Amino acid sequence: MKWLQQKWYDVSIRTKSILLMGMMLAVTWVLVALVMIQLHTFSERSSVIMDEYMDITGFMDAFSAENASLEAYMRPIQPIDAKEDYLAAIQMTNRCLEELCPDLQADRREEYALKRAIRNAMTYYRESQRILLDAEKPSEMIEHYLLLKTQSSYIDGYTRDLLHSQMVQGGMQWQEADRINARSSKQFVAFLIVATVLMGLTLVVFKRSILAPLAALGQAADTISAGHYEAPPVVVRGDDELGRTAKSFNLMQAEIRHTIWALEKQSEMEKHLLEKEVEAAQMQKKLQEGRFAQLQSQINPHFLFNTLSTIAALAHEEQAPLSEDLILRLSNFFRYSLESDEKIVALGREIGLLRDYMELQETRYGDRITMEVHADPALSDVPVPKFILQPLVENAIIHGLKECGGLVRVRTFRGRRGITIMVTDNGCGFCPQQSGGTTAHHSVGLDNIRERMELSGGKMDVFSRPGLGTCVRLIVGEELHVQGAGG
Repeated sequence: MKWLQQKWYDVSIRTKSILLMGMMLAVTWVLVALVMIQLHTFSERSSVIMDEYMDITGFMDAFSAENASLEAYMRPIQPIDAKEDYLAAIQMTNRCLEELCPDLQADRREEYALKRAIRNAMTYYRESQRILLDAEKPSEMIEHYLLLKTQSSYIDGYTRDLLHSQMVQGGMQWQEADRINARSSKQFVAFLIVATVLMGLTLVVFKRSILAPLAALGQAADTISAGHYEAPPVVVRGDDELGRTAKSFNLMQAEIRHTIWALEKQSEMEKHLLEKEVEAAQMQKKLQEGRFAQLQSQINPHFLFNTLSTIAALAHEEQAPLSEDLILRLSNFFRYSLESDEKIVALGREIGLLRDYMELQETRYGDRITMEVHADPALSDVPVPKFILQPLVENAIIHGLKECGGLVRVRTFRGRRGITIMVTDNGCGFCPQQSGGTTAHHSVGLDNIRERMELSGGKMDVFSRPGLGTCVRLIVGEELHVQGAGG
């Protein structure tokens, strides 16, 4: 039952309307058909009774008219058209006599016998009538006239008996028709009650499946228009037009409720953000005041750079070229470090910084550690992330060459994969599979370089083998190429 009810709710409104209207029309037409059948049956029975009665009375009237015409014809002084009227009356009686044709299947035995008696009597009557019309002597005419009168009385008696029998039979048929009519009326009333119940059920189904959902939608719309967005959703009973409209209405209600909630949250966030901005402004003011006080109490890093430049000038005046060169290279390295606003620099500047750094390291380690740089001059302006070469060389010295010495080689070239930078050393090397987060060969600086290379669209690979050395390959990303070309 629930399955059938759900199927009904899924049917479209057009189909529901057609089915309900079709059911009501069908019930109405059945009622009309029953009434028509009852009326037709009653009319047919009445017609049969009346036809029999009219046939008998018609014959009696025609035969009476014929006898009246015979009286006029037998008068001593005949009217001018007495014979013609008599012949016409005879023709009328013959036609009425044809309507009284006996039917053994349709007539009762008594009626059949009376009709046969009338027809036989009429046969003798017509024979005597013919002789009367052909007689020339008045005595013969009177003789046959008297015979006709005698025969006429018999025919009238048969006809009255037939009429009486038909009236008795008709009364019985009327009673039977009345009983049938009463039974049909009871059946009609019973069906009318059933039809009324069906129409009531149809109206209930129409109300529950169409009118009630429409009323629920209207009530929900009034609730929403009044500003009550937290009202319960409309009950969805099926997948027809009303069901889909209810689903859309519920979705709209949920979206409105979510939008209002989001606007409230946004308003709270904006209020909170405004408060935070006020607090940040106040904090920024206090921070600037503290920074100003700190700058006054701390040594400015630029003072150190200027001091190194001054020491280099004094070394030049004292004719100490090695000290002057080392101080200048340290000053350049320090100045490069102070340029914190730049995140992308030219590859040539990285190579220059690397040369300064290696000069300082060669002064410290002497011939134990040497460096070779093979840089392609055409790639000097290629943009690369800042501080990617010096940490690699420093890592090679500390972890690979510090104990046993060796060679660090740096190459820049344009390969199949793009602009490539190779940093190799012939130090002690390590096993990458055994290198974890706590080994000496794992460097935070290497992870930082790898992350910055990947963020700029490049790549960093490390190849090493114990006893043979380590090779780090940097591939510059295409995004930096585009930036370099645009610059």
